[in-house]
Amino acid sequence: MNRKGKGYIYIFTIILISLLAIFFYFIYSYISNTSYINLNRVEKIQSKYAAESVLNIKISENNFNEELGNFIFSDEEYINLNCEFKPNDTEVKNLELRRRDYSNKKGIDVDLVELNTDVKYKNSIAGAKIMANYINKIYKEKDGVLNSGRVNKDDLEKIKNSFKDNNWSKGEIKALNLDGDFIYGTERGKKFIFEEVEVYDENLREKVKKRNPLYLLDNVDVIVQNSGTLNIETDIRNQILLINNKVLFNDNAISGIIILNNNAEVFNNCKLEGYLINLYDKNSGINVKYKPKVFEKFGSVLPEYIKFQPNSLNYYDIEDNT
Repeated sequence: MNRKGKGYIYIFTIILISLLAIFFYFIYSYISNTSYINLNRVEKIQSKYAAESVLNIKISENNFNEELGNFIFSDEEYINLNCEFKPNDTEVKNLELRRRDYSNKKGIDVDLVELNTDVKYKNSIAGAKIMANYINKIYKEKDGVLNSGRVNKDDLEKIKNSFKDNNWSKGEIKALNLDGDFIYGTERGKKFIFEEVEVYDENLREKVKKRNPLYLLDNVDVIVQNSGTLNIETDIRNQILLINNKVLFNDNAISGIIILNNNAEVFNNCKLEGYLINLYDKNSGINVKYKPKVFEKFGSVLPEYIKFQPNSLNYYDIEDNT
């Protein structure tokens, strides 16, 4: 082969090698980019799971419901929270609780709260939020009566014990505990708890019954009748009446909340505007008209009135501007 032919072969070989190099470069570049994109996609998905995990960890903390309750009964629109634990390789950039109350198309107020977080997982940032109702559904019975049939069997004993162990004096709410036989009545336009005693009448020369006013009820919000008999002779306005023994109504008009415990005995009828809590299914003769407004004052003292009840979980992407 002459020198000219060898030159063509040499040039052709160089061109072929160059084309093969370009081809393999594009193959390598494509594979690298695809791998990078796939890695990014996987990491982005994992970042969303990390955000969800942060929310679930927060909800499971022992003090979360207390934080939620304090927030609901405050005037704040949102609060920032801390998380005790977090998933590996995760930085919690933001965690907050925010009110999202609204009125639906029927004009009914809907209680709603949003728990959301922004996290950075490795090199990816993502967010997640849970929307939840915060007023326990057991206090929303439209007939105004909460009985054992409205509570999950697994939770019934827990709820009953919560009412037994509850501290009814909280914040500005004042409670009066009664042990003995008393009368709920009026004197000179004021409401009192009276005690009836026997005294000797000099004129009649015999013992007669006399009423002594023991407790002025102007600033009493909750009456806890532990034992004995309570005879209600007048109307009751915006109070909680917790009955553990015998109560005598006289067709009284009552606004507020009546709670019947296991040993409660109710005599005669009454008309209640508010809410009746009858977890022991007592035959009460109490006619109830549901008035949810009573919870605006007394929700803070009712066991498990505030309860986080999720109804949706959503993710959202966040741009990393760092």
